[in-house]
Amino acid sequence: MGRFKVLLPLLVVLFSYTGLASNGLGKLTREAFGRPGIQPNWSDARKVQSVTVYEEGEVKSPLWFTEANGILTEVFFPTIDKGQIKDSQLMVTDHKSFVLEEKKDFEHSVQVLSPSRVRLVNVNKANGITITHEFFSLKDSPTLIDDVKVTSERDGVDFYLLTKPAIDNTGYYDSASTYQNGFLVREGSTQLFIEADVGFRKRSVGFAGSSDGYQDLAQDKQMDFEFEIAENGNVATFGELNLPKVKGEHRLHIIYHLAQNKDIVSQAGTDFDAAKAAFEQSWQTYLKDKPAPKFRNKEEADLYWRSLVVLKSHEDKLNPGALIASLSIPWGEKQYEIPGQKIGGYHLIWPRDLYHTAMGLMLGGDLKTPINALRFLKKIQYQKNDGVWDYNPRVIPKEGGFPQNTWVTGESYWGGLQLDQIGYPINLFWQVYRRVSASEQKLLLAEFGTMITKGLTFIQKFGPWSAQERWEENFGLSPSTFSSATSALLIGGELYKGTEAGDGYYRTAQGWLFKPGDNIDTWAFTQNGPFGDGQYYLRVSGCQNYSATWDPNSKDSCHVANSSMRVTPQDFLDQGFLKLALLGLRPADDWHILKSLEKVNQYIRVKTPNGYGWYRYSNDAYGEEGKGRLWTLLSGEQGRFAVERYLAGNFDWNQALAEVNADLDSIIKFANEGQLIPEQIFEATGEGTGSATPLAWSHAEYIKLLWARETRVNPENPFRPLPQ
Repeated sequence: MGRFKVLLPLLVVLFSYTGLASNGLGKLTREAFGRPGIQPNWSDARKVQSVTVYEEGEVKSPLWFTEANGILTEVFFPTIDKGQIKDSQLMVTDHKSFVLEEKKDFEHSVQVLSPSRVRLVNVNKANGITITHEFFSLKDSPTLIDDVKVTSERDGVDFYLLTKPAIDNTGYYDSASTYQNGFLVREGSTQLFIEADVGFRKRSVGFAGSSDGYQDLAQDKQMDFEFEIAENGNVATFGELNLPKVKGEHRLHIIYHLAQNKDIVSQAGTDFDAAKAAFEQSWQTYLKDKPAPKFRNKEEADLYWRSLVVLKSHEDKLNPGALIASLSIPWGEKQYEIPGQKIGGYHLIWPRDLYHTAMGLMLGGDLKTPINALRFLKKIQYQKNDGVWDYNPRVIPKEGGFPQNTWVTGESYWGGLQLDQIGYPINLFWQVYRRVSASEQKLLLAEFGTMITKGLTFIQKFGPWSAQERWEENFGLSPSTFSSATSALLIGGELYKGTEAGDGYYRTAQGWLFKPGDNIDTWAFTQNGPFGDGQYYLRVSGCQNYSATWDPNSKDSCHVANSSMRVTPQDFLDQGFLKLALLGLRPADDWHILKSLEKVNQYIRVKTPNGYGWYRYSNDAYGEEGKGRLWTLLSGEQGRFAVERYLAGNFDWNQALAEVNADLDSIIKFANEGQLIPEQIFEATGEGTGSATPLAWSHAEYIKLLWARETRVNPENPFRPLPQ
């Protein structure tokens, strides 16, 4: 009787908002109420899986998927930067005492089955429910399969599938309908077909926050809605799975098929076990001939092979070499959309992140991907008619530069000038160039020579000042940015030695490094900072205004990004100066570097339960609660710097090895249950924050550090001989 008391006013609402509409086939259908639904957001960025099926040759499955909190999260198609699903999960009820939402009401654990596959295990002990998922995509179709096992310790329990699409990278403008024995969601030419091999007893579509299945089931533990269409809004699909209502274990497959302007064909008859094996085999094929350093233990080996899969999975298939930063949107659940303004998150290409990812793959024996990365960079490099950067009084033509970040199409997302993102493509070219034969070098120069010389000319003319340093926040003279740009000029001097241009690149670099009274030390090494004895490299000099003098002792204040603070340049302590050694510009025993390292390790290093971590810089505000956290990639830089100290005679090998192993151990522990390395970690736990997991750059640093230990050479230093 109580249920009817609840439903009676609800039915009045339904009949008030629900009308008859045509489904295009001449049939009148019931349309969901509540258009357009609540403001859409994205998913938790703490992924435990970010992968695709590996393909060689023709691309048949341009689909990527991620998992977090025990469920499927963002799915991308047909390019790596275009989200199509926000999340999809099961809901469970006995219709009497409980309604369970999989991502919130279960304990989640992860089993890594191989470098490319994981199993999600979700347990609700109180109600005797266990759900496992193994996701994989088909090798010959943009189709994602969820191999599900559900276990109930009681009879009378029903399982429901709740899916929140976000077609064409936005939660707005989607239309959903019941279709065949599943659901069809569409926007423009993109279609998502959802089905289950066991079928559905009941189906409904609705608008998020009003007529969706979650609202329905939560109301009275019953599925009362059976709407057939929900047009042009923030929609969701919901269906009662046709599973036995008796206790025990039941297996099913949920199928998500994406297409563009094509007829939707059911995949329910697929041999799913064979398809799963094919997915696994695809990555075994990629990894089978890849070299590996010596490992101390299984944990090192597992994370190495997992890292190679992660890095390669971050490449777009339709635009080879387009390597994104992460298949995630930092703090995605808090990223709410505004109509017409799509959120890029980290599924964009930054030339800097691309460089590090390509380096990791190159060290792992994949030279093809870095060459394709250079081709992508060539495509997006600014040309003569691409306008200027106006940082009055600095007006800088864009020709020869690279965008701050782009979609896979090459369309710019943010518009800043970051000089290191011009230096790093040249460094990447050199790293490829010195690994190939003389005849191949000629071909590389023929293909990329113009790109390289345009970048070098830009650096020589407008550097070493940058509108943004590597953290994309402050303008001025940054030792980190300086290092990538100056090493690029020295590379140009080597590539074009004996020519007027080549000799000019070399002279400019030498001047920046050593010209008396006018060099990197006089520009960026302070004598009166608040840390220790006051002597160290600044994070950035001349950050007060666009025309500020690079005076490292100036007390004029600079803005702290992501906060309202203003501090002096001396209050910005970071480890960007390590790049002076890591990129071969100064020996690692240089007293300026060692003095600075003392301050960094004393003031912005933190010991967590999982090992030491480092802040980006003092007063950082990019993180939860307006506080910057510890960055895992910095551990890799610290470890490789220890190898440079060994090469400079400042450490013996045992000293360097101790630091390298400590940093490797911490990175392994920073990785989550899915063996994915986060961007940032919390100080108190040494575990990932809600920023971005995985960060491709972090995985690349892990690979670089392993090879540095193996070869006793920092692989990023462009001027060290390659190990034989």
